[in-house]
Amino acid sequence: MTSSSPTQTCSAAPAVKAARFWMPLLALILLGCNLRGPITAIQPVLGPIRESLGLGSVGAGLLTSIPVLCFGLLPPLVSPLIARLGIDRSIQLVLAGVALAMLLRPFAGIEGLFAGTLLIGLCIAIGNIVTLMLIARDFAGKTNLVTGLYTISLNLGAMLTLALTAPMADRVGWRLALAAWAGLAVMAMIVRLLTRPKASPDEESRSAAAELSAPATPSPGQQRAIWIMTLAFAVHIFAYYSLTAWLPTYLAGAGGMSATQAGIVASAFQILSLTGSLGIPLLARRFSLGTLMAAMGVIWTITPIWILLAPEQWMLWAPIGSIAHGGTFVLVFMMIMKFTRTMDENRRASTKAQSIGYCFAALGPTLTGWLQGTVYGWWLAFGMVAAITLVLIPLGLMLSRFENGRIA
Repeated sequence: MTSSSPTQTCSAAPAVKAARFWMPLLALILLGCNLRGPITAIQPVLGPIRESLGLGSVGAGLLTSIPVLCFGLLPPLVSPLIARLGIDRSIQLVLAGVALAMLLRPFAGIEGLFAGTLLIGLCIAIGNIVTLMLIARDFAGKTNLVTGLYTISLNLGAMLTLALTAPMADRVGWRLALAAWAGLAVMAMIVRLLTRPKASPDEESRSAAAELSAPATPSPGQQRAIWIMTLAFAVHIFAYYSLTAWLPTYLAGAGGMSATQAGIVASAFQILSLTGSLGIPLLARRFSLGTLMAAMGVIWTITPIWILLAPEQWMLWAPIGSIAHGGTFVLVFMMIMKFTRTMDENRRASTKAQSIGYCFAALGPTLTGWLQGTVYGWWLAFGMVAAITLVLIPLGLMLSRFENGRIA
């Protein structure tokens, strides 16, 4: 029998450490792809769905609005379930539920279509909360970078389903095209099972109890920080849904673009948000979170005004504005990591921020649409978005005071 050489032992150790980081990261990215992709998958095939099932315009709109409403209304209800199941079981439930819903939606008529959409909204509402807890637990010391990568995975899942569902539907029909995305959830489940060590039910129960043990009472300063992040998320997500819902319409009308060009510009505005998702974690090494939030407020406020004044300058305002809507999202999640001390505090803060934020955001597209139909039109609609995002600047200044220890 030959013993391992020192060289072999030393070279194996870094490989093991790398696997302990990259495999969980891959599992996280696949999870993130399943937290937006199932929603956007239905948009490219809404036409064939309406023709096949006789679905009206109101019903078609509900297919995309139901999940967003779930994000806002369900977190307070699912948060205790997460506390009971723990992080790993909750993630397994999310992925299994998404896979089931993706198979249910195409093959069970109108009832199954809406039941599956509701199930997707429920599962993603759980996933939105538990994923931040997972990052805090498994990526200590790298939470900023990993949070940025997680945010990118949300956009990646959405872009994949938007780009590939229609071509698949042309070949195999819309039902199989939608059902095929259940494979992405199954893939995430497999990688997750390979990544996490096996544990007995008793060990899992003890682990869940340890993760979610009751926290100490938050200090007044910590409570203020949580409210700052909650308000910041509400403002950001309201502006995001308001602007992205109506940007193609504005550009193709008052903006003077063709429908095709308006669609391309709106897509670029979405895709370029990746720069903010990666840039903010890097900038956080040199600047405080409060400073970055105030900066995001300035950019967010300028963007809709710039769009109104010079829509033809989209090659300038699209990348700059994308920094704000990609960066603010990841910035709020970084705040949750920084200002919570336990998994339970993380869960509670995330639940509050996302529940209030998404409920407020659900009003955005409707209010923007109503305002643009008034006598002052788009100036009033997009001006309202700019005025609301202006709130991010004082919120950032307040956060800076807290970070500097001037708020107890």
